[in-house]
Amino acid sequence: MVKYIIKLSKICIKICYNEKMKHYSTINLPSGYYVYAYLRKDGTPYYIGMGKGKRAWQVHENIKRPPFEFIVIVEELLTKTGAMAIERRLILWYGRKDIDTGILRNRADGGDGGMNKTSWNKGLKLPGQGGRKKGSKWSEEERKVHEIVRGTEEYKNKMAEAYADPVRNLRISKSSKGKKGIASGKSWYNNGKKEKYLDLQIEGWIKGRLYKNAGKIGLRWYNNGVVNKQFKEGKQPEGYISGRVSKQQKQLTSTY
Repeated sequence: MVKYIIKLSKICIKICYNEKMKHYSTINLPSGYYVYAYLRKDGTPYYIGMGKGKRAWQVHENIKRPPFEFIVIVEELLTKTGAMAIERRLILWYGRKDIDTGILRNRADGGDGGMNKTSWNKGLKLPGQGGRKKGSKWSEEERKVHEIVRGTEEYKNKMAEAYADPVRNLRISKSSKGKKGIASGKSWYNNGKKEKYLDLQIEGWIKGRLYKNAGKIGLRWYNNGVVNKQFKEGKQPEGYISGRVSKQQKQLTSTY
């Protein structure tokens, strides 16, 4: 079945990829909404998408963009609805690799919202779940990919729209309402040597911090008539005297 689809896909792309189509680029963009295909070296498509403007030539989040000569504009001068319809039809025709129906690497059936979408991380090993060790750093390759994706205007606009969406924010607010935070019910305990933030008291441990403001032990307040600062006794700069200046005193000194 898959071999038959591949054979058909070569014929279809050969028809679509004619001399007229070669002139499209980021400088000479297709008109209106359009449907595009990313091709393999053997001429078969591995991704079908739709959009307008520079969409076909932009970096995609979950699919590798080919060299520009392997980007084909299948149809242009479309409405958004028309482009989505053609995108869905082509994805259905060629089939998807993730659900074993064909040759495309699309993870959804196309159209607005991505019907029958497969999770982007399906089958991947995540940090702390048998993949890269939890807490380990990204590799340079991973970091570069994330920097490229997150540096695109499309990604920034998408995130800005998401954060400004009142429906989304209300949904998150409702889902979080009444839930306890991870620190709920916890307290500090110590055994005279160590301190821990725990749900239940351990035998031999007492409630309370071992060190309260350890970095400020031995510090006292000093002021120069305007500014209050803390120093160890005898270490205050010249012009500073013991004690703090009140807000009223600061206001009085600032008026003169």
